[in-house]
Amino acid sequence: MVSLKAHGRALLFLTLIALVLALFPMPTEAVTRSQVDAACDDSREQLAEYRAARALYEEKDAEYWAVVEDLDELEQKQGRIQGSVNSQTEDLGVIQDKIEEQAVQLYMMGGFSNPGIILSASSVDQFLTTSEFLSSATVGGQQNIDDLIAARGEYTRLQETLDGVHTELEVAQGEAEQVAADHQAAMQAEQDAYSKLSTNCANLQKQYEIEQAEAAARARQRAAGSVQVGSYICPFTLGRTSFRDTWGAPRSGGRTHKGTDMFAAWHEPMYAVASGRVAIANYGLGGKVIWLTADNGVAYYYAHLSGWNVSNGQRVSQGQTIGYNGDSGNAQGGSPHLHFQLHPNGRSGAPVNPYPTLASACK
Repeated sequence: MVSLKAHGRALLFLTLIALVLALFPMPTEAVTRSQVDAACDDSREQLAEYRAARALYEEKDAEYWAVVEDLDELEQKQGRIQGSVNSQTEDLGVIQDKIEEQAVQLYMMGGFSNPGIILSASSVDQFLTTSEFLSSATVGGQQNIDDLIAARGEYTRLQETLDGVHTELEVAQGEAEQVAADHQAAMQAEQDAYSKLSTNCANLQKQYEIEQAEAAARARQRAAGSVQVGSYICPFTLGRTSFRDTWGAPRSGGRTHKGTDMFAAWHEPMYAVASGRVAIANYGLGGKVIWLTADNGVAYYYAHLSGWNVSNGQRVSQGQTIGYNGDSGNAQGGSPHLHFQLHPNGRSGAPVNPYPTLASACK
């Protein structure tokens, strides 16, 4: 009887321990590089190939985003200068209107024989050399001449600068095409190399990468960490997308990056990460976009699509194909990718860094 009671107490104790461990699991130790090497003993050459391919991809990825940012800066510069040229053109028009008005006044006062000469822009210089207008300098004519000369000089300077920036932008766009091609080739090479690893090696290597990325994200941003969003899947087929943490990276117009860019092949299917309802639109920087509001209120933003596979207001199930990867909006001409945002408090709520959540689902 005593033995049975002791056995019962021991069983109860073990049950309590199991319950505590289930409710408060002990933290697992991070995967180390040496553990990956050991697990990949049967894929040593393939692992070396993969690591080299991944390093090359990271290099090309950095080059690609540097080119994108350079293009953004040049486009902004071109826009600013074009605005100045337009403004200067308006100023020239105002000055020439003043001169024409003065010519008419001179004519009405009998001081100028033919006011029609000033009505053509090509004859302004001829008009300014006439003795009639030069003699009117005492009543403001000379100031108008000085203003016109200065305005023309500034217009010429701005136009030459604009032409130079336009040429620079054309060269940069040509270079960007090659960088984008190299970027896509490096991404494909990384995926091909990864597919050659043994299952155990591939799984542990990916776990190692996830942990390293999450540690870096936490170091950069206090709020980094997988957001609890309920049942969640990767928006692309596993192994067919590459991405990194670019949350907060500078973007054009003083903006910062508010999502994760997921690179994949052109027209690659993308899926509903959760069940809910979609809204589609085509506008601005995002181009063709989808807002997916999940049943739990969390909202997901998909941008730069090549096309949709849903209609506005449609209800979708998790895993359903809702669109296709592309480069619409301000991504046009670059590597096709999905700009993905995560809004835990719905569409009107602020976005949070989606990278850790994506990493846990996609890698």
